Amino acid sequence: MMQPITTRTVSVNIAKVVTVMCLLTLPFLYSVHTRQVVYLALHVSYIAWFLLKQAIFREPLYRERDSAPQVVMVVALVGVVYALPGWLAFTNPEPVNELVLAASVALFFFGSMLNSGADIQKSAALRARPSLVTDSFWSLSRNINYFGDLLRYSAFALLSGSLWSWSVVLVVLGISLNRMRMKEASLSRYPDYTAYRRCVQILVPMPFYRSFRPARLTAPASALREGN
Repeated sequence: MMQPITTRTVSVNIAKVVTVMCLLTLPFLYSVHTRQVVYLALHVSYIAWFLLKQAIFREPLYRERDSAPQVVMVVALVGVVYALPGWLAFTNPEPVNELVLAASVALFFFGSMLNSGADIQKSAALRARPSLVTDSFWSLSRNINYFGDLLRYSAFALLSGSLWSWSVVLVVLGISLNRMRMKEASLSRYPDYTAYRRCVQILVPMPFYRSFRPARLTAPASALREGN
């Protein structure tokens, strides 16, 4: 078994930088019109905020450690494959429809708001008092941050104008489902989590699904961070 050489957080951050490099190369290779300009603005600004948020909160995103082959795999997947919608956007010669443009920006905005808002709320709450955060963003879905991420990548796929871009959304969904499964397994040992799980959907928000709004429930902070 190969020895870990770095953290998963470092691997993902390297991958994000690779994505930016791939995207910023595209304007030198293809024609640039409205679709391409907006796509570049959305995707690059997302990655800039992704890195800036870590610098502000100074918290690791992941607890795992990666070996050299795992770093290569993460960079290839998150760094290169995730740039696929950008390449498809730049190779799409068709003018972007105004409705598609508006829908893409809206998906990106709400996806980013849900993802970042939920992460910031959880981080602040755990610093103040170790507990299971179930109010505000986390009353909408047990994995509202992952749902926001899916909306954001759906915006990229829609804006690219290619069905192939939705394969990246499926990859993001698969990774999210795996991390959600790990978090469920970790938190299932706490009796209070059962009530929260029964009242709030696992991923897609359904505001009228719950019969009541659960209160914040106590659980050790070490478990709350796993897979979230």
